[in-house]
Amino acid sequence: GVITALLSENFASGKRTDENGDLPLHLILRGGGSVEHVVVKTLLTCFSGALSRTDMHGDHPLSIALKNRCNSAVTNYLLMQFPNAAVTLDGEGRSPLVLALLYDAEDRIILSLLNHAPYFAVQRDELSGLTPIQIATDQGHSHNVVYNLLKRDMPIDLKEKTQPMVLSHNYSWNHLVSGTNDEYHHVVTKVLQQCTQPQVLALAHVEGKDGRIALASATTVCRHEMRVMLRLFNSLEVVNQRPAYSNPNSDTQIFYALRFDVPPHHMGGNYTMLYQEELGQTHADILEDMDDVSVTTRKTTRTNRTTTASLTQEMNFTVEEKLRQIRNEKGQQVIAKLTSRSDVVERELRVRKDFRLSRNYVPAILSVHHTVQHSAYSEAMAEPGYCIVLEGADTTLENMMVDLRKAGKVFPVKALKRIGIALLHLHEHGLIHGDFGTHNIGKFKERWKILGVGGAVQVNEYTDPNRGFYHPPEAIELETNFSLTKKSAPAHIVSIKAKYSYDMWAYGVAAYDAITNIPLAPYNQGGKTESSGVDLNKIARWDDNALMKSLKPVAHDFHAHDLLRQLLHPNPVARFKTMRDVLNHPFFSTTSSSGPSEKIGVGIQPPETRATVSYIHREDRIPRPLMHRQFSSPDSMGSSEVSSPLRRQLSAPLSPRSQKVNRVPSFENYENESSSPPQESRKKSSNFASLRDSFLPRRKLKNSGNTKELFLGSAPKR
Repeated sequence: GVITALLSENFASGKRTDENGDLPLHLILRGGGSVEHVVVKTLLTCFSGALSRTDMHGDHPLSIALKNRCNSAVTNYLLMQFPNAAVTLDGEGRSPLVLALLYDAEDRIILSLLNHAPYFAVQRDELSGLTPIQIATDQGHSHNVVYNLLKRDMPIDLKEKTQPMVLSHNYSWNHLVSGTNDEYHHVVTKVLQQCTQPQVLALAHVEGKDGRIALASATTVCRHEMRVMLRLFNSLEVVNQRPAYSNPNSDTQIFYALRFDVPPHHMGGNYTMLYQEELGQTHADILEDMDDVSVTTRKTTRTNRTTTASLTQEMNFTVEEKLRQIRNEKGQQVIAKLTSRSDVVERELRVRKDFRLSRNYVPAILSVHHTVQHSAYSEAMAEPGYCIVLEGADTTLENMMVDLRKAGKVFPVKALKRIGIALLHLHEHGLIHGDFGTHNIGKFKERWKILGVGGAVQVNEYTDPNRGFYHPPEAIELETNFSLTKKSAPAHIVSIKAKYSYDMWAYGVAAYDAITNIPLAPYNQGGKTESSGVDLNKIARWDDNALMKSLKPVAHDFHAHDLLRQLLHPNPVARFKTMRDVLNHPFFSTTSSSGPSEKIGVGIQPPETRATVSYIHREDRIPRPLMHRQFSSPDSMGSSEVSSPLRRQLSAPLSPRSQKVNRVPSFENYENESSSPPQESRKKSSNFASLRDSFLPRRKLKNSGNTKELFLGSAPKR
C-alpha cells in the first residue's frame, strides 16, 4: 500500500533510476517471495518499458524474479507481459529455463518457459556444463518437468511407429535411464507406454556417450521397465531373439520365452487375444489308468478388483519396493510359436479339442494372439501374424539323455514308461504322431508330454513324408535306378497309412537309446539334423540280422532284449500291436530304474557273477551262445522268468539243428502269419545238419594237453 501511495503522489518516479542504474521494478523484485503481485502491476502501469530494461548486472526483470525466488504469480505476470524475456539470457549468459531449474521455480513457470523457448531444453548451460534435464534431476524436480524436458530431446522420432530411426540428440534418454538411480523410473515407464515395440527396441539400443546401449547401461528398475515393454503382448519375454526353430514352408518360427503376469498399467495394446485357456474343461485333465503322477493345481486368473488394486499400489511403489518386486518376479517357461498362417493356429487348437487331448500328456495352449507387433523380434515374419503360446518344457528327452550320458548315469525306466503312457494317450484318442522322438518329448516337472501334436494325423490317414526324423523301415524306399546291393544307394521317405507301428518304431529308437545309452546305429550322428541318405539307406535295409546285431548290448537282459526286439522289428506286423501291450511288458514291471545290478553309463547290466556271453564246450558238440535258445523258442517269448530257459539250455543236449554257427534264427516262425510252421522248419534244419555232418568231420587239436574245438568248415590237417 505504501508504494502505491507514493506512486500516486509522484507517478513519474516509476521511471527514474538510482545511482546504479536500477529501476524501482528491479529493486522491488529483489525482495523475493515477499513481493506482491499488485505492486509489480502498479509499477508496470507507471512504466511498462521497465520489462525490457536490465539492471546493473545485466539482468531483465524476469531473470531477477527467478533468481530471487519470487512467487509464481509475479513471475508468471512478468512472463505474460513480456514473452520475449523467455528467450533472453541474463548477465552470466544463462537462459531463464536454467535459472528456473536452478532456483526451484514452480512447475507451471518451467513449463511456460519451455513453451515459449523449447530450444533451450537441449541447450547445455555454459557455466555448469549440464543439460537442463541433468539440472532438473539433480535439483529433484517433479516427474512432470523431467518428462517434458525429455520429450524435447528424444533420440527417435515417435511419429514413426514401425521403423524408427535414431535422431541427433543430447543423451537425455541415456541420462534418465542410467544416471538417476531409478528415481525417475515412472518417467521411463510413461515414455515406453506410448511407444510401439519397434520404438521400444530402438530406445533400448540407443548408444550413450560411452558407446553402451541404454538397455545395458540402465539401472535396475529402468532396465526392467524396458524389458517389460519389450515383452510380446506385455507378457512374453523372449529368451533369445534368434528362433530355436524355423520352418519356411509353414512360415513358422519358435522362440523360447518366459511368461509373466501382465502389469496393470499395460493392459490392452495393439493386439487381439483370439484364445485363452479356459479352466474347468473336463477333457483337459484326463488321466490314463496307468498313470501314477498326481495332477497339480493351476493358477487362477486375476479379477478386475485385483487388477485395480494392483494398479493403484504399483503407482505408489518406491524404488526399494520396486526392486523387491523385481527380485520376486518369476516367469513361466513357455514356447512362443509365431506364424503368419491361420491354418497352423486352427490345426493346433482343433487337434486338442476334436480328439479331447489332455494337458497331462500334451502341452496346453495358454493363449493365441493376433498382432502386427511381433515383427520387431523377427524381420522375416510376415504381417499380420499369429502367436501361439504353449507350455514350455524344463528339458527335452534328447537333452536329458545327453546330460545323463555325460554324467555316467542311466536313464530311469519309470520315466521311459511315463513317456509311453503319453504316447498311449495319443493312440487311444485316434492319433498317430508321425514325428515322435527324443526331440519331441518334453519334461514338465514330474510329467512327460509329447510336443508337436499339431502335425499328428488320424489313424489310417496317410503320413507326411516331409515331417519327422525317426521314420520306420516300411516308410523308406531305395532308389530303383541304383543297384539294390549298393550300400550307399539313395533312399527316400514315402507316405504310408498311419498305423500304431509307425510310432512304435520311433518309441523303440528312444527306448533303445535310454536302455543301452547309445543311439541306434542308423541314428548315431546325434539325430538333430535332417536324416542323410546313408541313414535312410541303413533304415531301408533294416532286417533281422541288423536287429540282432543292434541288440547285442542287451543280450544279458531277456526282458530288455525282448522289448526292443518287438519295438524295432523290421516287419511292422511283428511289432507290438498297441502301446498298452508295450507298457504291460515285464520289462516295466521287473526292471528298476537303478540298482546294484546296473553299471553306470552302459545301460541295464547283468549281475557281476553272470557272464554276458557263454559258450558250451564238449568234445562232440559245437560251441554256441547261450542266448540262442531264447531266439529260437517261441514259447519263451514274454516269459517273466529269465533264468529258467537258460538253466534248461545248460542241461539239455544239443540238437542237430542247433549246430549252425554264427547264424541268427528267423523270427518269421512265430511272428509272420504267412510263414511256414515251426515243425517244418525244424525238420529241414535237421536234414541239413545230418548231411553236413557226413562231409565235415570233427577234429581235435592238442595244445599243452588241452583239447580245443575247431569250428565246422576247417580243413583237416594231414
